[in-house]
Amino acid sequence: MNAIRCLAGLTFRESMRQKLAVNLLIFALLLIGASVVISQVTFGEQYRIIADLALTAAQLFGTLIAVFVGAGLVAGDVARRTLYPVIAKPISRTQYVVGRYLGLVLVLTLNLAVMAGTTVAVLAVYLRGFGFLAGPLLPALAALAAQLAVVGAIAVFFSTFTNATLAAIFSLCLAFSGHFSRDVLAYWRGNPVLRAVGFALPHLSALDFKVQVVYQEAISGAQLGYALLYALLYATVALALSSAIFASRDLR
Repeated sequence: MNAIRCLAGLTFRESMRQKLAVNLLIFALLLIGASVVISQVTFGEQYRIIADLALTAAQLFGTLIAVFVGAGLVAGDVARRTLYPVIAKPISRTQYVVGRYLGLVLVLTLNLAVMAGTTVAVLAVYLRGFGFLAGPLLPALAALAAQLAVVGAIAVFFSTFTNATLAAIFSLCLAFSGHFSRDVLAYWRGNPVLRAVGFALPHLSALDFKVQVVYQEAISGAQLGYALLYALLYATVALALSSAIFASRDLR
């Protein structure tokens, strides 16, 4: 556990020093701030526009951070050969992968917390209070955090057996298709092989509650619980596969 904790902390510090994550966070905050200006164009729809743009920005830029930071974690260490001094120590490859992933989750959580805090502040100023927090916003943010953790697990998975560029491309494609998984499953309903492939896609649409936030629809505990459980299971399986692949990889 100490090895995993140290690797997670190292990953967090390295990632926060990268300009990519910081720049994406700045762009997201600017878009959230711009949503206030854009919302003034349509009278009576300000809340919906602010909430929609803010959550879209958090989802988009959070996904980009998860993909581009996650894709370079293992693959980048292998390419730079900085991996070898680490695994030469009494640290298993599984511990290495898990530690790297948990560090990425810390980065994603911090970035989402900053974006969520900005969104709450903007809405509080506009609505003159924090009563909206009793609605679906907080559960939706929790589901978004789980969604980003799934995308991060996918990026780490590809990072264990290919280079950072290909890992980022594969991760982006899978993350994009995950938002249309329900449509894919419906389209492939008649083909059992393709339907099995469809089930392997990350069902990110099940972790997306933007519509409920925008239209102030309640998110039940069962809905949120199912979403979080699904994210936990998917990330765990992806991480287990990542560890197995990386453990069997010849790094010489």
